[in-house]
Amino acid sequence: MDRMQRICMVVGVLALIALIAGMFYDKPTFFQSYLFAYLFWAGISLSCLGISLFHNVVGGNWGVVIRRFLEAGMRTLLITTIGIIPILLGMHFLYAWTDPEFVKQSKEVTNKTFYLNVPFFIGRTVFYFALWAVLAWKLLSLSAEQDVTGDPDGVIRNRMKRWSAPGLVLFMFSTSWAFIDWIMSLEPAWYSTVHPWLFTIGQVLLTYSFAVALLVIFSKTRPFADVLSFQHFNDLGNLMLAFTMFWTYLSIAQFMIVWHENLPEEIPWYIRRFSNGWGYLAFFIAMFHFFVPFFLLLMRFIKRNPKYLFGVAIWMICIRMLDVFWVVIPAFRQRYFSVSWIDIAAILAIGGIWLSFFIWRLKTRTLLPLHDPRLGYHTLESEA
Repeated sequence: MDRMQRICMVVGVLALIALIAGMFYDKPTFFQSYLFAYLFWAGISLSCLGISLFHNVVGGNWGVVIRRFLEAGMRTLLITTIGIIPILLGMHFLYAWTDPEFVKQSKEVTNKTFYLNVPFFIGRTVFYFALWAVLAWKLLSLSAEQDVTGDPDGVIRNRMKRWSAPGLVLFMFSTSWAFIDWIMSLEPAWYSTVHPWLFTIGQVLLTYSFAVALLVIFSKTRPFADVLSFQHFNDLGNLMLAFTMFWTYLSIAQFMIVWHENLPEEIPWYIRRFSNGWGYLAFFIAMFHFFVPFFLLLMRFIKRNPKYLFGVAIWMICIRMLDVFWVVIPAFRQRYFSVSWIDIAAILAIGGIWLSFFIWRLKTRTLLPLHDPRLGYHTLESEA
């Protein structure tokens, strides 16, 4: 982990230098690329919180073995909060509704000025991060208390559940509103009640894939080698399958409603993403975000084989990155499909620094929860 942390930090710092150079070279593209990269990596931090809340409510052995990964992800909320600052500083490069002349010329946007204004936007963003920080702090403190006391009577686990049930509701609504602000308002005349939920589900799927990839990497070393069973991978593979299907259902629902209604405020969103080369990326995402992982994850032997499941997880991480790119960037580059070197620098810079911080936080605690009764003694070799 020390070696990987150093590699991630070196890559992140070098890419950050290139990204800063990109800011002086092309400032609008810099903010566009930064927004895309930030949303991708911030989605993992936020979804680590969401999955932790979800697991505390529904239970299951699958969540115990990835809990430290989720907690380390929650601890990256600090740099995620700091990372939003460049977006707030560059709002006039990203959000057309910050331009008074644009607002005057668009009747649809004029009617939304009570919501789409800079002070209220910043205030909502501060509120979101404050809420997420409180939820994460409570879960992390209860987890640390459980490690110390052993929680012999299950009191702490019950407190986690009581906190997590309303916390999960707050999380879903707050992330949905955050994605309305950060993504949907890039094209302020457009609206969709499905889209913020769709993006949230996609980022949860990304985080499950990220956790599975880490679990496979650590599966041959202690303490994971002492407790992991094929059933853990099977359960996590089923969750990846479920969220793949959920993402697809919401995607089709949104597309069919918008395309069938053919309203001038809604249909341009898809036209921009199906035209001028962007349609090829849309077709690729449709095929390889749903059809391929769907049929692979239907097969039990793939979900129970760590090596095969690792391949599917890495693929889903890559395809989620393309999907976030397809959602965000066409709002700015409508004439033709393009990938800027600043896009690559942004995803490497934010990703390298985020991963370095994640690994640092992961090293500060035991890799498995202490005293959790759901941790039995199994080995993959003995089951095989």
